[in-house]
Amino acid sequence: MNDQVTQAFDRLLGTLYDAVLAPEGFQPFIRQLAECLGLKGVCLLVRHAEGRDATGLWLHGVEPHWMESYALTYGREDILAAHLEQAPIGQFYASNLDLGEPGRFGESRFYREWVQPQGVAFAAACVVMREGAWLTQVFLQRSPAQGPFLREELAQLDRLVPHWQRAVQMRQRLVGLRAGQDLLAASLDAIAMPTLLFDEVGRIVHHNRGAAALLDAGATLARVDDRLMAATPAATRTVHLQISNAVRAHREGHAAATSIVLVERAGRLPLTLMTLPLRGAGDQAMRSGALMFMFDPESAPVVTADLVRRLFDLSAIEAELAVALCGGQSPEEIANERGRAVSTVRSQIRSLFAKTGTHRQADLIGLLLASPAYFVAKAHRDALP
Repeated sequence: MNDQVTQAFDRLLGTLYDAVLAPEGFQPFIRQLAECLGLKGVCLLVRHAEGRDATGLWLHGVEPHWMESYALTYGREDILAAHLEQAPIGQFYASNLDLGEPGRFGESRFYREWVQPQGVAFAAACVVMREGAWLTQVFLQRSPAQGPFLREELAQLDRLVPHWQRAVQMRQRLVGLRAGQDLLAASLDAIAMPTLLFDEVGRIVHHNRGAAALLDAGATLARVDDRLMAATPAATRTVHLQISNAVRAHREGHAAATSIVLVERAGRLPLTLMTLPLRGAGDQAMRSGALMFMFDPESAPVVTADLVRRLFDLSAIEAELAVALCGGQSPEEIANERGRAVSTVRSQIRSLFAKTGTHRQADLIGLLLASPAYFVAKAHRDALP
């Protein structure tokens, strides 16, 4: 390499190892990588080899909504990602050099509906490391004007991979060491509701007793390789996207709306999952994560409408309605069960929204799930005046 390329490589290495302790993680590194190589976009993610759902996103030049559609729909059709799964790890491969049938890539739905609308013409990718079924991958994008990837460029990128592997491993170790203290893990056991704590790449770093019991049942949700897995691939992708959005919202400094996901169960009421961004006090690096509350309406702590009424200054009817909504019932089901007109129930729901400062059912559920009515242990609920 000439002196200019060597200096650029050394600067990249410095930024890469800085990411081990940086509050932004690998964000500064992928931004510098894009500038150095003339890239349109860079995505670093952790991905499941079989389900192809993604967690732990660092994005540069890629809009989050494109990654959402990739995680939920198009990721399974990514020909380059499929090639990576069969190729040796630790090496970069390019769409214009290594796919064998480049024309097939341009003819795919994935290219027409996901790649091309972003103004992307060429991609390169690498599996940086593999842990069980989970792959740490990086994807690089170029526009038509930026031109295709060259074999010499891939060789330069390959030289970065061993350093990238060490940096990822070092950061993961530090995340694991600090997560218990910095992300309030010890306090979760005092919470009655099943609760999970996730680190910045979507791994479960702590769960309380209620969550352990729910996960041990294994019928709807399970802990596999420290990841939360649902009964179906589609449900798993939705849950992982919810976790990633919560972590990224805090890392990127913007507010995230209350995220509610209903996980369907055959012949039973659905589980309600609420995920919140979480970051501890101070500016230490390992304090981004997500907190998930898992509400099972069939085995939830006993909560009376009277307690909800006192907590939120509601009428008796509004309090009963709030508990029913939080239990997963629709306005139609509530109306049918109580012999009321659906229009009457919807009018009462609007009054309930106004009193609680919410605007939709998901926000109301989030408010109730985070309140002492469902949130704290029974002894604390009993002590409320």
